[in-house]
Amino acid sequence: MKKRQVMIVAVIAVIAGFFAGMQFSGMSVEAQTPQRSQAAPAAAATNPKEPVATPEEFKARVLHYPDLPPVELVKGSNSRLVAGEQSMISFLKMDKNSFFAPHRHKQEQIMIVLDGYCDEIIEGKRYRVQKGDVIILPSNIEHGAYIYDQDVTVIDVFGDVRADYLLKMTQAMAAMNTKK
Repeated sequence: MKKRQVMIVAVIAVIAGFFAGMQFSGMSVEAQTPQRSQAAPAAAATNPKEPVATPEEFKARVLHYPDLPPVELVKGSNSRLVAGEQSMISFLKMDKNSFFAPHRHKQEQIMIVLDGYCDEIIEGKRYRVQKGDVIILPSNIEHGAYIYDQDVTVIDVFGDVRADYLLKMTQAMAAMNTKK
């Protein structure tokens, strides 16, 4: 039960972090994502009193992460990145039989394993993690991963925006926009 509670708290933190930092460096969420239509709301058990957001308001606050371009972080690891003013989320797929070399960064990182398994390397020790596990990596801790016979899908939440990922994300967005 405790793992489930930690996972719920982590998912809430991901959502809260996203909405707490809707912009970074003056770039709105609208500038980070391709356009899409607003879906019709599902039937509610109550009668909402608030007006429905306009399409412009919706585009300024909501994005559909599968529409974002994949960004290669390292060979075999591709992410769809979302950045706010103060936090960043990485929807990451690590390919089977790949390796994420040990590294460190100043940003605290919370990793939520959505599918698959891998050996996460943390300060020189291996931790077998699998679907449902949440890893909390403090600032400047060395970490990496061995990925084995299946792809691994995770959500990484960073306490601060990573400049290196921001640059890769901006380049991918520019490339996507020039293809339109």
